[in-house]
Amino acid sequence: MNPLLSYLKFWWHSKNQHGVHSPFVFDLVTKCFYDRSHYNAYQHVSNRDSKSKFLIRLSVYFKFERCFIPETISKKTEYVLNLENKTSKFKSVSELLKTEPLISKTPCLIYLDSQTLAQHSSADLLKVCHRDSLILIDAIRENTTQFKRWTELKSNAQVTASIDTFYWGFIFLRTAQPQEHFTIRL
Repeated sequence: MNPLLSYLKFWWHSKNQHGVHSPFVFDLVTKCFYDRSHYNAYQHVSNRDSKSKFLIRLSVYFKFERCFIPETISKKTEYVLNLENKTSKFKSVSELLKTEPLISKTPCLIYLDSQTLAQHSSADLLKVCHRDSLILIDAIRENTTQFKRWTELKSNAQVTASIDTFYWGFIFLRTAQPQEHFTIRL
């Protein structure tokens, strides 16, 4: 996968908030993705660490009470997600996959990296997700296999909305959302 060609293709098809007609996704884009507030948590991360700042904004916007992260992800990610939202409870993705479908109505983040995504089938991941869960996939264009897994996951009938931001992939299983796939510039 040629990174430059892949990015140019993404850029050509992507939109900003003005090309989004879903109220849910429009709010997410304008109040989270493009939020320029200066959160107190930013002082704990480098000014150049846009990934950590993005995770902080995501945590503030969704107010996750439970986060499932892969064992392969550094403790820094857990730390960053918890900077502004200190009530989050963290467990591993493996623990999640051993449970029955989530029954809680609380917002839940399921963070997947390429290694975890490669180890589990889409069906396994989706069967344990509560309808209001967010599945966040890191580095969806890391390689051809990763992008294929992302495409397979977002094409599942259970997925009602997906957002491709080139670096991140967002999967939503919302009941009130008609099935739509978005390509958004960060």
